[in-house]
Amino acid sequence: MSDDRHRSARPINPGAFTGGPAGHAGHSGRYSSDDMLASSSVVQLISRPQLQRLVGEPLPPPASLLATWIGAIAIGSTAAAVGAYYVTLTVVFPEGALEFFLLALSGLVGASIVCVYIMHRRLTANLRPWLVDPGVDVPVEAWREAMNYPNLLAFTVFAAAVVVSFAAMLVMCAFDLNIALHVLVGGLLASILDGIFAWLYTERRMRRLLRAMAARDPMLPVAGVGILQMGIGPKMALVIAGASIVGSVVTGTLAYRGATDALRFGNVDGLALQILAVTGVGLAVTLSGCLLVASQVTATLRELTGMLRELTPERYGERALPSDGDEVGELMAAVNGMLVGLEEREFIKDAFSRYVTRQVSDVVIQGGLELGGELRQVTILMADIRGFTPLSERLRPRQVVKLLNRYFTEMVEACMAHGGLIDKFIGDGLMVVFGAPVRLPPEESALSAARAAIEMKRRLTALNEGLVEDGLPALRTGVGIHSGEAIAGNIGSPQRLNYTVIGDTVNVAARLETACKELGREIVISDVVRELLGPRAVVGEGALVTLKGKSKQARVFSLQGLREDDEREGAEESAPRVASS
Repeated sequence: MSDDRHRSARPINPGAFTGGPAGHAGHSGRYSSDDMLASSSVVQLISRPQLQRLVGEPLPPPASLLATWIGAIAIGSTAAAVGAYYVTLTVVFPEGALEFFLLALSGLVGASIVCVYIMHRRLTANLRPWLVDPGVDVPVEAWREAMNYPNLLAFTVFAAAVVVSFAAMLVMCAFDLNIALHVLVGGLLASILDGIFAWLYTERRMRRLLRAMAARDPMLPVAGVGILQMGIGPKMALVIAGASIVGSVVTGTLAYRGATDALRFGNVDGLALQILAVTGVGLAVTLSGCLLVASQVTATLRELTGMLRELTPERYGERALPSDGDEVGELMAAVNGMLVGLEEREFIKDAFSRYVTRQVSDVVIQGGLELGGELRQVTILMADIRGFTPLSERLRPRQVVKLLNRYFTEMVEACMAHGGLIDKFIGDGLMVVFGAPVRLPPEESALSAARAAIEMKRRLTALNEGLVEDGLPALRTGVGIHSGEAIAGNIGSPQRLNYTVIGDTVNVAARLETACKELGREIVISDVVRELLGPRAVVGEGALVTLKGKSKQARVFSLQGLREDDEREGAEESAPRVASS
């Protein structure tokens, strides 16, 4: 068959075609158990595209969720330490106040960690059990929790840090209001950094899990009800704005403190270095956050671009692995939807071509359907099994079907390999058209038909060897080929159409196939085909025959072979000619 079969189609079994008679009246309507088995068995030629389970993306262990939470807490604790250090640089604590502040802060942070852990358990209520015992399918609830986890955990960490900041301020009000305000400012700055970097870290950590889940079901939603979305623009704005606010406040505060100390002690040179160092740290924090966001986006886009660059019909079953709800994730989901459509289109074309050939299905899909036809110069090949009626009387129905299946498989492949349109199966006969629906010059259509006939003869020889080995009789065939004008197009009614060719050319080809038996030859061509083939044709001497339904005799030739190229021409010319009887 054609080489561009859809990747989800299964290979054609030689016993797949079921055309032709399935039995004969000589069996008195009674079948053996083997015959009943044959009639009930089904050979699946093609199956609908199924969800592709991708390999190479194993699920991380269940403990990975806890490790992700611990990492986010570590980031939060680091930010709290930075905030506390900022406070110590901006204010002077009275005796005993600093120790009390650090002790109170430790207790508040510990309580916040417990609260965040409880929230972590709630955010992964469906995801954790599924990771312990993952099934083939991915529950939508578990997928939504995995998608939302980075955003919700980061917000939880940020909210907990804000609560700790206000609680620490209230505690420090017992010592000094100025110290309490600095504690609040330091805590809020730490909360911003905490939320941003906990979010970036968690999102990167969850990417592996999300990709592994998407590999099991690439069509999981990345947007819609229950999924929190944040675009690339808001992500970048959040990182830049948050880091800039922290950097500006810290730089301004330390600059003010440094300027006060410089004026008090007369050390102005050290002030510039302090301001430069703090500004550099702020820029580094901003840049690192932006690079983290950009790297995640560009890595996903590179992967998607590589997949689309290598996309072919054989790879329509592949899928992108969305792991975020931003624009890139929606793009990957859209690509997956496109691939599903392309895969479905290929399936329809493949299934359609089982009833009509690929050429006709392509014409229909590209140009639509309309009744009527047009005059074409075509070449018609007719083939038939000699003595099939008495042969079917001697065989059981199962053997008849098996014989026809194997025969048609070989003959159809031989004709389609040379661009033939399988017009119809007529019992044990076969009608093939060359030159429609794809236009071909008359010489080319005649040459393609002749090549197909010679390959059919070669395949029949090999087929007969296998049939004899299997205890089935060898087959003899006759092939008639004629070229001429015919009407090619959709014939029938709006409810039922058949793409075919109609005209005297078809009738002559059928009569030539019948003449094979009278002449004792396997392949008989008309004088018109002989002229179109020119010196390529190796034929027997012409014979005049009276074709059924024709008033005048026609000159026909037995086709023995073809001179395919100049290197073989000399050897072919020396071959003896076989005169027709």
